[in-house]
Amino acid sequence: MSIELIADGIIDIIKKNIIAETDVTSDVSTGDTDIAIDNAYRFHADEEIVLIDYGYNQQGHTHHNVFEYARIKSVNSTTSITLHDAVVGTWLVADQSFIQKTIGHSPLYSDNVLYGDREVIPTDDIAITIEPVSLSNEWIYLQGGLSEEYRVRIMVYGKSITTDEGRRILDRYSWAVYSLLNNNLHIDVNNVEAPLVNDYAAGGNTVVIEDNDFNRLHFTVNTDVNAPKEYSLQDNQGASHWFFNITNRVVGGGNIHITMGGSDANNFLLTEFAVIRHIGLYIYDSRADGVNYGEVSKGSAFLRASEINWFGKWVNRHYFPQTSDGVDNFDRIPEGSSSSSSSSSS
Repeated sequence: MSIELIADGIIDIIKKNIIAETDVTSDVSTGDTDIAIDNAYRFHADEEIVLIDYGYNQQGHTHHNVFEYARIKSVNSTTSITLHDAVVGTWLVADQSFIQKTIGHSPLYSDNVLYGDREVIPTDDIAITIEPVSLSNEWIYLQGGLSEEYRVRIMVYGKSITTDEGRRILDRYSWAVYSLLNNNLHIDVNNVEAPLVNDYAAGGNTVVIEDNDFNRLHFTVNTDVNAPKEYSLQDNQGASHWFFNITNRVVGGGNIHITMGGSDANNFLLTEFAVIRHIGLYIYDSRADGVNYGEVSKGSAFLRASEINWFGKWVNRHYFPQTSDGVDNFDRIPEGSSSSSSSSSS
């Protein structure tokens, strides 16, 4: 497995959870504290959010360069949150209003989560870089179980070096990333998923997804018990059902009916964003094992920064006997033969 996939997996988890954004589904008026949103899955009580719409970058729009900060009091359901204080502005569905997580009134933007460190970093915003560091391995069982350990350096850059509050914001972001990685010991790497198009009822063994080329490629019949694949059902309620085989697949009417190798005692509902996942690479052990705080020079600027060290392990299974992609058998060169010749004269 390329370390690039690991770094991309960390980038994905940071964007989904630290940046997390979701659309407003009902107009928000001045004085409101209850907000209807599309999906509250990655939002939690006492987190700070910003209300914003797509008029922010439009000259002449009411909300040009305007947004509003708020703090979540409670997450009521998958589609509803309550704020500590009443909203001051008006945020309309027609203007594509949405909420996004932020820390210390300093949002992290998707464009500032970068693969690899940079010599020049945006100094007016929070920025995070994910830098591959090393790959090592050891045999953990024979035949074929090679545990590969990947190490990654995550740099969190603060936007102000001169103020006390700037340091506090940097430390909060560093703690958020550190906690996120340690709460996701088995990060998603190379996973694919498809939303269910029908509710799954407890005790059943069939799920239904949309018929498209992507789903046909990734969700196929596999009954070989010696080479199982890994799948899971998941929804916003936190229930998860793992299974290792798809025993049958029926395509028709715009849908794919998948028969799982087993059943589950929970319901997985469309209202809770139920999905089926094909597990790509299973990280069996990972941890952010340290944070270093300090200052770094970037270009002509000095920035406050935190360095988070992360490792993850998976098992690379090798099968024997192994064959070469080149020539496996070599003819013996007869003694006395040589690819070069020499002569001497007196």
